[in-house]
Amino acid sequence: MELNMFDLIWAIINFLVILAILYRLFYKPVLRFMDSRRDEIARNISEAEEARTEAAALLNEYREKLAGAEQEAQEIVARATKAGEEARLNLLEAGRDEAATLLEKARAEIQQERDEALRALRQEVATLAVMAAEKILARTVTKEDHTRLVEQFLNEVGEVH
Repeated sequence: MELNMFDLIWAIINFLVILAILYRLFYKPVLRFMDSRRDEIARNISEAEEARTEAAALLNEYREKLAGAEQEAQEIVARATKAGEEARLNLLEAGRDEAATLLEKARAEIQQERDEALRALRQEVATLAVMAAEKILARTVTKEDHTRLVEQFLNEVGEVH
C-alpha cells in the first residue's frame, strides 16, 4: 500500500475543517450542558446529604420503636405460649374422654355382635338338628337310636354355650 502525499494533505485539511465546524457548532452547547450537569449533580449531592441526615434521625426513632416492639413481642409470645399449653392440655383431656367413649362403644358393639353370632349359631344348630332328625326319621328309629340322638344333641348344644 502506497501512501500518496496529496491524499494525506487533503485528509488533514478535511479533518481540520470538520474540527473547526464542530468547534463552532457544538463547543458552547456542550460546555453549557456540562455546566448544567455539574450544577445538577451538586444539587443532588446536597439533597442526598439532607436525606441522609433525615434517614439517620428516622433510624434512631425506629430503633427506639423496635426496642419497644421487641418487648411487646416477648410478652405476646409468653401469653401465646401459655394459651397454647392450656389448649394442649384441654385437647389432651378431650382426646382421653373421646377415646374412653369410643372404647366403651366398641366394647358394646363387640358384645352385640357376639350375641348375634351366638343367636345365629343356635339357629344353625337347630336347623342342623332338624335336618339330622329328618334323615334319621326317614329310616326306622329304634328306642336306643332315639335316646342316643337326644343325648348327642343336648351335648352339642351345651358345648356351644
